Amino acid sequence: MTKKKIALAIGILSMNLLLMSGSVVGAAIAAISKSFPTEPISKVQMLSSIPQLGQLIATLLLTWITYQLTRKGIGLLAVAFVAISGLLPAFYNSSLNIILACMVVFGFGLGLISNVVPVLLQEYFEGEERATVMGWSMGFNNIGMMASTAIGGVLGGTNWRNLFWIYGIAVFIFIAVYIMVPKTPKLTVKKLEKGEKKPSFMSSVKGLSGYVYAILIISFIMSLIMMTFMANQSILLASKGQGTTYTALVTALGTIGGILTGFGLKYIRKMTRKDTMAWGFIALALSFIFIIFFNNIVMHTIGNMFSGMGIVMVNATIPYELSVLANQQQFPVVIAANTLMSSMAGVLAPMILAALNISAGTVSFITGMILSVGMALILFVFRFGSRVDKAHQQKATTTEKCVVSNHTQAHA
Repeated sequence: MTKKKIALAIGILSMNLLLMSGSVVGAAIAAISKSFPTEPISKVQMLSSIPQLGQLIATLLLTWITYQLTRKGIGLLAVAFVAISGLLPAFYNSSLNIILACMVVFGFGLGLISNVVPVLLQEYFEGEERATVMGWSMGFNNIGMMASTAIGGVLGGTNWRNLFWIYGIAVFIFIAVYIMVPKTPKLTVKKLEKGEKKPSFMSSVKGLSGYVYAILIISFIMSLIMMTFMANQSILLASKGQGTTYTALVTALGTIGGILTGFGLKYIRKMTRKDTMAWGFIALALSFIFIIFFNNIVMHTIGNMFSGMGIVMVNATIPYELSVLANQQQFPVVIAANTLMSSMAGVLAPMILAALNISAGTVSFITGMILSVGMALILFVFRFGSRVDKAHQQKATTTEKCVVSNHTQAHA
């Protein structure tokens, strides 16, 4: 990869430093709940999950936004939303409802980022380069998570309200995107010829592999597991006598696992072969186990490292496999659908747990562990990764035959 391509990748992926920064709020849920004693704990927990509602809204509006702004413009708008909504609670924090509203807008910005970054990577990178930078994207996610959680934990150690100052980093990311990402042309609505029909949503996804829909379901379950971990770790550790600073510390140290996995994913895939996602769910199961059954900082850090590893192995594989199963026209729609599924899972996670009478803390963690083991077994038993690879090979062969056939007809 050339230096120019590396610089471009860094410019695009700098936005990903913000994607998991919401974890800093999750680490302080136990402390925040004490400041709002009249509010139910389930409402305070929504600080971790409600940004997913903003992501859901962003995904639904994405198609309209793409015709109003360039892809670079969407990225800049997204980072601006994160900066403003993330910093506001540092000034206005006497009402839980105001903070929740800020977290919705915060999620809206994250939703735009999670949609536009994969599309930019698909446009500028091909083949193995694309697989590499998509692995890097998860490394950037975890670097952002580690930095924001560690610094936010220090800022909020004495007063949780101060942790929101960490979102000032978004101002610097805005500048980086403005300078390093080239301006792309704005999409325009094609002028229809007489008798030509307007392309529909169905026509854009016609011929999508059934494995795309299976991956979207996996993405939904993955988000349920991830939200269960993030929304309950602070509560579980508080029951073990640990506070906000401790939770922030083990979370930040644990992201080293995600960072190393993200930048080393190319080599991990050689070991896990076609079962990278399945092994990712095994790592997630171990993360729950180490937090539940041990009570020391080393084991809790290892648990968070396994969490970071699992998130990278699953969430970096999902967009890559979607990018090889969908063409350039279909990919933005498929990525939006993936974000939609993840957002819905995040919004619904507390409701699903409440509907099943699963209490916060230990019981929720045990549920997350069972879900992780179940998903790993399903992926291993059905050899899902191998089936996706086979579908990709068949698609590539069919495309090659069509190109050869069209070339032959043109010469004839």
